Amino acid sequence: MKSNMNFRKILPISILTVFLLCLVFYWWQNQYGVVGGEISLAKALWLATALMSLFLIPAWLWRDVKLPSSERARYGVFFVGYVLRAAIEMPLLLFTHEWRCWHGITHNATMLSLLWLMRRGRNDAKFEVLLTLVLLAESLNAWMFSGVGSPQTGIYFADASVAFTRINMITWIELFILIPLLLLWLRWYVKPVNPS
Repeated sequence: MKSNMNFRKILPISILTVFLLCLVFYWWQNQYGVVGGEISLAKALWLATALMSLFLIPAWLWRDVKLPSSERARYGVFFVGYVLRAAIEMPLLLFTHEWRCWHGITHNATMLSLLWLMRRGRNDAKFEVLLTLVLLAESLNAWMFSGVGSPQTGIYFADASVAFTRINMITWIELFILIPLLLLWLRWYVKPVNPS
């Protein structure tokens, strides 16, 4: 049990690392980035939230031996689904500009449906709810971005310009809701279970 608790206690450090790397990316992209355009601070923090929610935590839950095998499998499928998306999306963005926002929205809806259809019990409903909110926000963000930005022109990020003011404002609201919820979930996940 102690090794599993140590496994769980490493997750906050991993999450903090993702946030710090995204802040470094924010600085680098706005100073030297030649692909995708500049990025606003709100969107850099959103990128961290999305990477952590769609990749890091599902991969972590997949590897957590204290979870029931059905839960682990479900998060494994979810994680692999987003790894496959990244393997398709990144080359399309970088080399062909053929990725469209509706591709991401459709993938989000598919993965959210799979997450809930594969549900066997109520063991980790806390993260399911958080993940659902992240996917809904990510889909809203993609839909709003499609009306202002355009991956086919090589613009992949909302910057701090007036054109993206509404998107950035809504992103800040999403962050103010989701980051505290993430911290609450993380506290619940990491704290030791007291034997009864």
